[in-house]
Amino acid sequence: KQWYQRRVRGHKPIYSKTMDLGDNLVVINTRKMVIPEKKVYWWYSGYASGHRHVYAKDFHLFRPTECLRLQVEFKLDKLFPQYVKDRMSRLYLFPDEDYPYAANISKVIEGPNNVYRSLADYTENDIANFVEAPDSRLREPKPLYEWDDLD
Repeated sequence: KQWYQRRVRGHKPIYSKTMDLGDNLVVINTRKMVIPEKKVYWWYSGYASGHRHVYAKDFHLFRPTECLRLQVEFKLDKLFPQYVKDRMSRLYLFPDEDYPYAANISKVIEGPNNVYRSLADYTENDIANFVEAPDSRLREPKPLYEWDDLD
């Protein structure tokens, strides 16, 4: 999320919060994006019993581009709200591989690649060769001073 908002907002050496220096950003395959289980989007209409909420994983099934758009918009500066609409107009989100701007793209930047896998995605060989972290509670006691004797 922060990686995308940094590109849309501007990441050049002459960056200032009051200048609009961002690039146009085309993001494809938002349908394959990893969504946190516990994140909740909520809104309030202003009427009595007007509170509505939806979990991000359910929201992502119906609108795969909207989750990322909301997360980037929430990360943009709130001090200058007049720039948020202009900066968000440079973010183009597509749920699949096909998009109309393929001929106009001059540079492809690979996004952050920290895809988490569940235990079912690992093979038996991967699980057998997995390195276990040492348990920090089973450390050997070390003397504080050289004259301390632990025996």
